Amino acid sequence: FPAIPVVEIRPDAITYGPLAAASGLPDVVLLRTSARGVMTIGDAIGDLVIEGKPQCHIVAIAKEQNRPAASVGCALSRARTGMGAHEMTCALPGPRLVQMIEAIERAASVDATVARYAAGDAKRFVMTS
Repeated sequence: FPAIPVVEIRPDAITYGPLAAASGLPDVVLLRTSARGVMTIGDAIGDLVIEGKPQCHIVAIAKEQNRPAASVGCALSRARTGMGAHEMTCALPGPRLVQMIEAIERAASVDATVARYAAGDAKRFVMTS
């Protein structure tokens, strides 16, 4: 895969863990989410890149290009991580994290309002026998 994005400078260390336990702002935040989650993130952020496989290059997109990226994953990453068939991975650039969280929360609220309306409206189309 010579043409995929890569992390330019090899880090001295890589730390994985829950965001809430992070001692500082991370370079990249990884999320495992659903298609609906990716829809919400895309609506909120606007410059979300959606990729196929391999999945690992979304880390480089988030870190080197400062752009959020999502991937459908590959068989290897899915098997190693136990990723479900309906899940995707999203990488968010750490420097933009605070503004992205605020935007995602706003978009999720709008989506929930629209979903409630649509669920009620769908009842008009239910056929009874």
